[in-house]
Amino acid sequence: MTEFVDQIRKRVSDALHDLDQARAAGDDYAAQVHTGELESFARLATENGLTVPELAPFRAA
Repeated sequence: MTEFVDQIRKRVSDALHDLDQARAAGDDYAAQVHTGELESFARLATENGLTVPELAPFRAA
């Protein structure tokens, strides 16, 4: 499970960085794509009982 958790955390970190870059560039489409990716990671984390604090803003209400 450690490799799985490490990979999720790495991909979340990369997606957050990409989202910041898209927002800074004013690229609304890319920002939406990365937001969707982070929402998917939030669902995956929840389904697997993982706590990833960086995903809190992307969890469904």
